Amino acid sequence: MAKKIRTVTGDIHPDDLGKTMIHEHVIMDLSHVRQDDDPVLSDSEAMRTELERLKAAGCGGIVEVTNRGMGRDVKALSALSERHNLPIVAATGYYKQSYYPEEVKAKREEDIVELFVAELTEGIEGTGVRAGIIAEIGSSYNEMTEDEKKVFRAAGRAQKMTGAPLSTHCELGTLGSEQVQLFAEMDVDPAKISIGHQDLNGDRDEYERLLQAGVYIQFDTIGKNNYRPEAERLSDLLYLLDRGYVGQLMLSCDVTKQSYLKVNGGFGYEYLFTRFIPLLLENGVSEREVTTMMVDNPRRFLSF
Repeated sequence: MAKKIRTVTGDIHPDDLGKTMIHEHVIMDLSHVRQDDDPVLSDSEAMRTELERLKAAGCGGIVEVTNRGMGRDVKALSALSERHNLPIVAATGYYKQSYYPEEVKAKREEDIVELFVAELTEGIEGTGVRAGIIAEIGSSYNEMTEDEKKVFRAAGRAQKMTGAPLSTHCELGTLGSEQVQLFAEMDVDPAKISIGHQDLNGDRDEYERLLQAGVYIQFDTIGKNNYRPEAERLSDLLYLLDRGYVGQLMLSCDVTKQSYLKVNGGFGYEYLFTRFIPLLLENGVSEREVTTMMVDNPRRFLSF
């Protein structure tokens, strides 16, 4: 059977996916945890303008990693995808301990596996819209709680049953090696795993350990220069490209707040295309390498 990429409007041929942001949020609501309305993204006039600008900047696909308990709304994603003619991949999963809905504690690992598989193969919450990725499966800062281990194991099992891609959250770049070790013990295919937020890590030895294990890593907080200076993020990426790892690197901005939107004075989704990619090219990265990171790698990773 030919491999497809599962989007909110149906399965597409991998060739139909353009330059792809591998870790984004477009519709989400974390106000219940953060007691703040800034981390609420909706199908609003601001979002429509934002996505029009993003499309004009060259984006040809978004992986939307908002999952259960994060205010996921796949109907709204479908509407945005159709309106902007932009492929969007939705996620099944649970985020991390401090954001887990009550159900995580109550569910057995087997129940979580069944849920993830159902959302990938049948549909999400009666909508008929199917998830195309297991994401963002998270560990806490420098620790993985027992509940998080349960979710990670369930995610690994669901990956093996479906062949779906699996993307993680590393709090401030930590615990990537521990995540990879857990998946390795379960014999999950490393070519279907992508380790998140590694541009916040800064440990080049750690990068190489992860990449030598065969997984993808994401430099996916591009534009969040208050987390880490852009020059350092750029320097690490250039180092990895020099070392020949272009086939395992993917990029994104991880927009999570209204204040990050360009229309609201933030850096916006388009920052990756209008600022960071030109910066790569100025620093000697080839168009071919950019295409590998933005097109070829996402197509290969997301196909199942």
